[in-house]
Amino acid sequence: MVAVVRALGWSYVSTLASEGNYGASGVEAFVQSSREAGGLCIAQSIKIPREPKPGEFAKVIGRLMETSTARGVVLFANEDDIRRVLEAATLANLSGHFSWVGSDSWGAKMAPVQGLEDAAHGAITILPKRASVPGFDEYFTSRSLENNRRNLWFHEFWEDDFNCRLPHGSAPHGDPEGAPGTPVRKCTGRERIGRDSPYEQEGKVQFVIDAVLAMAHGLHSMLGEACPGGGLCAHMDPPDGRRLLTHIRRVAFNGSAGTPVSFNENGDAPGRYDIFQFQGGNGTGAYRAVGQWVQGLHLQVGLGPPSPPRAQGRPPGSARGIPVANWGYWVGDVLFPLEGCP
Repeated sequence: MVAVVRALGWSYVSTLASEGNYGASGVEAFVQSSREAGGLCIAQSIKIPREPKPGEFAKVIGRLMETSTARGVVLFANEDDIRRVLEAATLANLSGHFSWVGSDSWGAKMAPVQGLEDAAHGAITILPKRASVPGFDEYFTSRSLENNRRNLWFHEFWEDDFNCRLPHGSAPHGDPEGAPGTPVRKCTGRERIGRDSPYEQEGKVQFVIDAVLAMAHGLHSMLGEACPGGGLCAHMDPPDGRRLLTHIRRVAFNGSAGTPVSFNENGDAPGRYDIFQFQGGNGTGAYRAVGQWVQGLHLQVGLGPPSPPRAQGRPPGSARGIPVANWGYWVGDVLFPLEGCP
């Protein structure tokens, strides 16, 4: 994401993240990478509480406006938080002021931007490259109450997917029986996935299968090393977790969709991303593929929101090239905050 921001020519951005491991680790990695790359300053890093109070998102927009010249905002937020940030920007009459760069939690989802197309217009988002797993659709759509009894949660999925109730079943979503929204139609058991309900292969099926395969390859490698005589020996009962992790990081194989699976020294798989730009307005919009990251960034030249997030104007009493008390430094036409910037 740092490479995307730099390719867009931005040098002064804020980060916005949902509270939790995903948001915290995303911001930490972004800040660290920006320091290593140089030429990119972080105006402020804002965290969205796990349970936001009423008015919380208006406060978020207000805080972003405290450094209003940092119009680029990098988001590591969940789908609901993204939508509420866009809503708050719209209510503050700031649609078009901010230029958003969203992580894979935003991706190419329509739910966060539906009805908020003006506020989301120009947003750059990333999504891991995905491939459909051959045979999975046929397998999954053939699952029924008769042939999938081993899955303890399948009955709950069935009720939710077909909006019906099974005999002696629990109400979906924890609603007590008879509560508003509780389905009253009885399931027949003859419903079929994809025929009587919408179906599309979830984009991360490939990664779930490959994660299981990586574990299996790692266990197989560890077993061969720990028990060369074959079978299960005392060295694998139980297996040592740290040793297993070492073996998992060494695996290399073709995954479920035919793409290579391997890990680097940090345990991360090679990044392969598609890059999109949301183009919308007047109640409509769509994501357009504008680049990819495969062993490096490939982005369409000249891409960017209508108004790149450059600093405009300066605080009263400031002068270009000199420090501004409690604010920052001007470098050319860009205002950098004091902390961590020249």
